[in-house]
Amino acid sequence: MNNFLFALSLTVLMSCHCTKKATENNTTNSEQTTESIYRFNVSFFSIGSGINGRAKQQYLDFIKEYEVKNKVKVEYEVANWGKEGETDFCFKLSGLNTEEQSKFISDSKELLKNSKNVRYSENVTCKNKRN
Repeated sequence: MNNFLFALSLTVLMSCHCTKKATENNTTNSEQTTESIYRFNVSFFSIGSGINGRAKQQYLDFIKEYEVKNKVKVEYEVANWGKEGETDFCFKLSGLNTEEQSKFISDSKELLKNSKNVRYSENVTCKNKRN
């Protein structure tokens, strides 16, 4: 009987300890996830024949023009991936206020809406970024 109570007590203590660690890990993961969310991402991808180089160059020119016209600095990270020039542009847009962010995103979408092999998304991770 004493062995049974001892084993039961030990099991209860171990389960409490495991639950505490799981909670700590979840907190850390949610903090990392929040930090790794990008306000806007543009991905130039390929389906066997290379990326849309013209659209990529137009977008780079657009970013430069936007900075000059609006007197702001649009910071972004470039994530190169794949073997055919696939590239992601990952924008946090933390240097822009909410109105400027919306304008930048809507202007980007307008420029890229008819481009082939280009995707864009909001509030996502920079999935192809290498750490």
